[in-house]
Amino acid sequence: MDKFEKLRSKPHLDGPKRQHFVPKFYLEGFASDGLLTVFDRSSGEIRKQQPRDTAVVGHLYTFEDHQDRKRYDLEVLFSHIEEDAAPILKSLVQGERLSSKDRESFALFLGLAAVRTPAAIAETSSIYAGFVKAQSRLTLTDERKVLELLKEMNGSNSDEAIQIKEAHAVAKMAREGSYDVQVDEGYALGRSLKVWHVVARELFKKDWMVVHTSDDDQSFLTSDSPIVLTSTTGRNLPIGYGSSHSQILFPLTSKCALIASGASGRTGRADIKVDRLRRFNMTIAKDCHRYVLGGDAALVESIATEAGLAGTEWQPKSYVEIGHHTNADGTVSVGAFVKRMGP
Repeated sequence: MDKFEKLRSKPHLDGPKRQHFVPKFYLEGFASDGLLTVFDRSSGEIRKQQPRDTAVVGHLYTFEDHQDRKRYDLEVLFSHIEEDAAPILKSLVQGERLSSKDRESFALFLGLAAVRTPAAIAETSSIYAGFVKAQSRLTLTDERKVLELLKEMNGSNSDEAIQIKEAHAVAKMAREGSYDVQVDEGYALGRSLKVWHVVARELFKKDWMVVHTSDDDQSFLTSDSPIVLTSTTGRNLPIGYGSSHSQILFPLTSKCALIASGASGRTGRADIKVDRLRRFNMTIAKDCHRYVLGGDAALVESIATEAGLAGTEWQPKSYVEIGHHTNADGTVSVGAFVKRMGP
């Protein structure tokens, strides 16, 4: 019985209350003298703290089953993925050749890193809320149809004048989108994790370029949302992990990073030039959910200041719009579609 079969064989009812959404072993690769410099974009503060106290949320992955028991199955699963990934990350840094199995395991780790964070959960929540509003625009903007629905719901004895006013109000609200949609965080996490293997599969197929700093005084930063999806074109085009023009950035340690692009499954390595390293760190910092992390305090402060992050809030990268789709039979249907724009 392998460890994943063991995972499924019984419920896991014990586990840590404080759960890392960025692994502790990974964060340690960016620490200096055992401490991380943390920039908080919300408050503008910079502080020092240990990796064990960084990127941690209480019961983020804990769920309750039908017997009202707290379950730690996800936390156990994620720990297995991290255990497999840790030596592979070290191999990448040291320039060792990866087997196909190692590449697959590390792609799973990368895919998980892309979908498990508060930023990914919030992105999914925003998309779901966008679909709800889009569906409302598609179905509830015609006052006559809304009135018919209200009559069906309320019965023939309801006051028609009141229902006409209600139909007008509902249609107006649907057109303007003047309401908030609250999405359960557990539901959003589940929906985000559903694309884990899709993202991992696309990352597995990419070309992996491992880039190193060429000087001891240079370093990479990371964040609380360390997987960054960008575009190689520099143009504002729709983008996804499987797009031919996508480029994925992932700092590996303070001295090494992974850049994934293309689709040939090759692995290479190179030194990164100073100006490109600066742009890389700037991209990582701007994409943070709340925290920019690193071992070099001066660099963290410099990048955060240049990026103008203090006092700002993270914004979702994806949005939902209503558009037309041509079906296989040539007919055209109207529906809601997710778009994420690059770079």
